[in-house]
Amino acid sequence: MTPLLVWSGLAIAALGHGFLWTGVVNRLHGFSGPRAVIKSLTWISIAAFCLLPPWMAWECNLLQISTFNPFARRDWIAGYAWGAFALGVVAVFVKLWVEAHRYDRTILRKWTADVRDVAKLLGRKPLSGPVALVLGNLPLNEALKLSVDRKRLALPRLPAELEGLTIAHVTDLHMTGRLDREFYEVIARQLNDLRPDVMAITGDIVEAAECWPWLERTLGSLCAPLGVYFIVGNHDAYVDARHTRELLGDYGLTCLSGRWLRAEWNGVPVLLGGNEQPWMPAAAVDQLSARQLGRSEFRLVLCHTPDQFAWCAQADADLALAGHTHGGQVQLPLLGPICSPSLHGTRYACGVFRRGNTVLHVSRGISGETPLRWRCPPEIALLELTRLSAETEKV
Repeated sequence: MTPLLVWSGLAIAALGHGFLWTGVVNRLHGFSGPRAVIKSLTWISIAAFCLLPPWMAWECNLLQISTFNPFARRDWIAGYAWGAFALGVVAVFVKLWVEAHRYDRTILRKWTADVRDVAKLLGRKPLSGPVALVLGNLPLNEALKLSVDRKRLALPRLPAELEGLTIAHVTDLHMTGRLDREFYEVIARQLNDLRPDVMAITGDIVEAAECWPWLERTLGSLCAPLGVYFIVGNHDAYVDARHTRELLGDYGLTCLSGRWLRAEWNGVPVLLGGNEQPWMPAAAVDQLSARQLGRSEFRLVLCHTPDQFAWCAQADADLALAGHTHGGQVQLPLLGPICSPSLHGTRYACGVFRRGNTVLHVSRGISGETPLRWRCPPEIALLELTRLSAETEKV
C-alpha cells in the first residue's frame, strides 16, 4: 500500500474508532444500572478512546513514516485497524441516513425557530462556578441561546375538535446550580408568553437539593388552560425525585409519573400517561382498553427517554413527548450528534418520528450537567397539532 492509501485508511479507521467508543458510552447511559458502575465503564471507554491510538502508533513505530502501516501487520493491531476501518465506512453512511430521516416530513409540516440570547435578556451571563464559567465562555457555545421552535405536527388520528391545539414541550432543565435561577425564570416567562393550551415537562428537572427553592418562581409559575403536566427523569433520582414531585404538585402542576389520567379537552376524552422507565415505573399498558370505533379519543404520553418509543406505540399513543438525549449537545456538520445516552445511539437524539399511528417528538432540552452546546441550542418547542390527511401524507 502506498503511504497515501495507508493514511487515508487510517483517517477512516480513526472515524470508526471514534464511533465505536462513543457508541459504547451512548448505550451504557441508556441502561438503568448502578450509577457508579456506569460511570466506571464510561471512564474505561474514554481511556480506550484516548490511549489506543497512541499505543498502536508506538507499537508500529510511527517515526518511520515511510514504512508505517498498521494494516500490514499480523497481530491484534492490524485486526483492530481493519475493524475500525470497516466500521468507519459503514458508520458514515448510517449517520448520513439517520440525519436525513431525523425529522419525518410527512408529520412535521412547518418549523420556525426564534433564538433569544438569555445573557442579553438578563444583562449578564447566568453562570455559577468554575466549570460553568469556563465552558460558558467558550467560543460558539450556544448554551445561553434559547431557541423557541414552533412546529406544526400532523397526527394521523387527531380528533377534529383538537385541530390547532398547542402543546409547549420542555425537558431536561437540569437545575444543578451551574446556571443561575434567573436563567430558569427566563425559561418560565418564555413558556408563559407562548400561551399554549397545554404544557408538558418530560423530566430531569432538579438534581441538586439547593435548587428546590427555585421551583416556586420557575416551573411553579407556569400556567396553561388545559393543564401543566410533568414526569421526572433519572437525574431527578440523584437527589430525591419524590420530593421534586411533591413540590411541583404543591405549585399546581399535574404529575403523570407511572400512571394514567383521564381528562377532557374541547369535549374530547383525553388519556394522559407517564413513563419514566427504565429508572422508574411506567403506567401499565395492560390497564388500557381498546379504542372504541367511532368515538374520538386522544392519547398523550410523556416519557423521559425516547428508548420507550416502542412502549408508546404499544400503548397506542397518538403523540409521545421525550427528552433525555439533549440533541447530543454537540452536533457536527453532516454527521449530526455523536453523543447521545440511548440504547439506539444517536437515532433519537432529537427529532420527529412515526411508528404506525404514534408520533414521537424528542426535544433538545434546556440544559445538561455541563453548559456546553455547539450547533444544538436549548429548545422550547411549541407544538401545533393538525390532522394528517390522506392527501398530505403522500406529500
